[in-house]
Amino acid sequence: MKKTYLLIGTLLIVGIVFLSGCVDEKSKFVGTWNFSGGGTIVFNNDGTAVITDIGPLADLAVVGSVTYSLANQKITFSIGSVGVTLDYSFPDSNTLILTNNAGLSLTLVKS
Repeated sequence: MKKTYLLIGTLLIVGIVFLSGCVDEKSKFVGTWNFSGGGTIVFNNDGTAVITDIGPLADLAVVGSVTYSLANQKITFSIGSVGVTLDYSFPDSNTLILTNNAGLSLTLVKS
């Protein structure tokens, strides 16, 4: 009986740690991010975002309301069945860097 409780307890702890990691990563995005050229991305907690003129990332020519998802240090912006996937990094808590496959990057600062 003790082995069963130990196994269940271990699984619960692993599950909580895994889920909290997912929540923490997504929470880093939530808020308004500004690009020096005047564009913004507003990330909402529900997996939606609003993008305005974003500038040099031709892959991210989409403006308006989109959905986003995160996996393996990549973010995918989607409208319906069309999506654009970019690499992302956070050099610090107020800076987000998006990079496309061609090596172009965009630095956004949280307001």
